[in-house]
Order: sequence, then C-alpha cells, then structure tokens
Amino acid sequence: MKKLLLLSFTVIASLSVSLAQPTIYTADNNPGAIGGVNVFLGPTALVGAIAAAVDDDIIHVVRSSLNYGTITIDKRLNIFGIGLNPDTDGNERSIVGTVTIADPAASGTRISGLHIPTILNLGGVAGVLSNILIENCNILRIQHISTITTDITNLIIRNNVLGSGFGAGSDETIDLIANFHSNVIIANNVIYGTSNNDNGFINANNSTSVENNIFSGSDSNDNAFETFNGNTVKNNIFLRVAPRARLAVVNNTFEYNLSFSCATRCSFLSTGGNTEAFNLVGVDPLLANSPLNNAIDFATFDPTLDPVAPSPAIGTGEGGTDMGVFGGPAPMKLSGTLIPLIQSLTLPSMILKGTDLPVQIKAEGN
Repeated sequence: MKKLLLLSFTVIASLSVSLAQPTIYTADNNPGAIGGVNVFLGPTALVGAIAAAVDDDIIHVVRSSLNYGTITIDKRLNIFGIGLNPDTDGNERSIVGTVTIADPAASGTRISGLHIPTILNLGGVAGVLSNILIENCNILRIQHISTITTDITNLIIRNNVLGSGFGAGSDETIDLIANFHSNVIIANNVIYGTSNNDNGFINANNSTSVENNIFSGSDSNDNAFETFNGNTVKNNIFLRVAPRARLAVVNNTFEYNLSFSCATRCSFLSTGGNTEAFNLVGVDPLLANSPLNNAIDFATFDPTLDPVAPSPAIGTGEGGTDMGVFGGPAPMKLSGTLIPLIQSLTLPSMILKGTDLPVQIKAEGN
C-alpha cells in the first residue's frame, strides 16, 4: 500500500510541475510609473526583474526614453520589448545597455524587441550555450566572447536591424569564433553600416546559414564577410557591399542572391572550394526606400520589393521565394512587435452625465 501511495504522489508532483505557468514580470523605468504585483520600477527595474525570475518566466520591458542599463542573463528567460518600429504613438523604445548571455544555464533564452545600442555578448563561461533566439531587435554588434571559449549551438538571429556603422572601430557586426559554434541561422535581418578598413560584417564558419538578409553598405569597398568558411548564403540582397570576405573565404555555397552597386566586386566566388549558382549580379533590386548608404531612418526606411516594375528579386529566391527580408519561412515584420500593442486610444473630451463613454481603440494583436 505504501508503494502505491508513493507512486501516486510522484505522478501528481510531476504533473503539477509540467502544468506550471510562467510568471510574467514587468520592468518599467519611466518616471512616475506605477508599481504592482511583479512590477519592478526605477533604474534597476530590468536587473530586478531578471533576479526575481526563474527559468521560462517572461519579462516585459516597457518602452522608455531612459536606458535600462547593462544586464546579464544567467537563466532561461523570455524578454520582450516594444519592438523595432511599432506603429504606435510616441517614439520610445525598450533601450537596454550591454547584454550578456554567458552562462550555459541561460540556454533556451529568447530576446525580442529590444534596442541595444552597444553589444550583445554571447559566451564567456565554460560549457555549451544552446537554443538562443535573438529577434526583432536593433543591435549594434553581436559578439562571441573569447576570454573563456563557450561552445554555441542552435543560435538563431532573425528579423533584426544590425549595425550602424563601425565608425573608428574595426569589429564585425556578427562575430562568431571559429570552431566553437554550430547550427547557426542568420536570417531576414537588415545588416548595415560601413566595414571600416574593409573588414566584413559577419565572421562565421561551420555550416552557418545566411539567408534572406539585406546587406547595405556605404561604398564598394565594404565586404559582407570577414573570415567565412563552409557556409551557405542564399536569398540575400547585397547593396554596395561585396559578397566577399576580407580574409579566408572557402568552401561556401552562394545561391539565389542579388548584388548591386559594388563596382567590379559584385560577383559571387566560384573558386577556392566555393560554388555559386542562380545569382543576379549588378541588378537593381528596386526596393521601395532603402538608400545606398550606411544610415537607416526608421521613419522612411522600407525594403519592400517593388511589385509594379516588378523587382527582379520577387520570386527568384530558392524554391520561388522572394530574395531579401520578406522572403523565406520567417518574413521580417518591420514593426518587430510580438506583444499585443495599443496603437491609439481616442476618447471624447466631454460627455453628458449618465451617458455611455464611446472609446475607439486601435490595436495590434499577436
């Protein structure tokens, strides 16, 4: 009888754990913000929310004109900001300083909708960091830390705006350490800036998939890649960025890409173990509004392919998909908003006593 009771208790305990719901926390550093249950306020709001959370919990980062500061993620969390360019009143974003995801215990973390004007660090703690999703963010640089080499596997970087020009620096926009990463997908991002001293935007190896991105540079000396070996490049658009690497570029596959306005370096390599097929070279992709420079103005930026002309990138990607950020299995959403969002709220300035209050709400749900 005791054994039967023990078995029943074990089953019930396991069921209760599997049915546990994540706790939702809110970080709000806006002056005058009102607190509540699981709401953290002030300059350390996001740091406090991370400290209180446990694996699989959700943290909403309220948009603000104030930076939430530097954070370190040492557990499996889901952190959601307001998005890339949400269609809503005001221009505040969920701005965070340097972000570090180093501890292997943070495997499974998802970051979405943050503005990170400095660096997102990956690794720095011994072990394997896996299943990281970075999406719908505006990030200056994603860096694989080399002080203590961490193996990174199953990393997805998608639907982001990355870069802003290297300025006086010479670092890559996405820098992954050779031989210490695997199963990496870099997809449906806008990667822009100027590769100072001809350095490349992406440093990656080991079967990294680079697909449906738009590379936008400042002049024809910009390189899309730094050291780039054994990868797949497909359905991308290169604007004033050569689809080449500054250093070693061997054993890559270049298919269904388009390059434009990169002088004599627009061609795709077919030597050194590289192969190329079905690429369009020196062809204008006819984007709605994507200037050939190293600046992105969110108020006017629109990489939509012209449907009237039509754009030569429409339907010419692999399997008939579009080239660029709106093609492939995960098309980019320019607003970059995953959480339900109230876009506008209209109320009358005055109503009669005892009458109903008419309210018009425009919202976007997900």
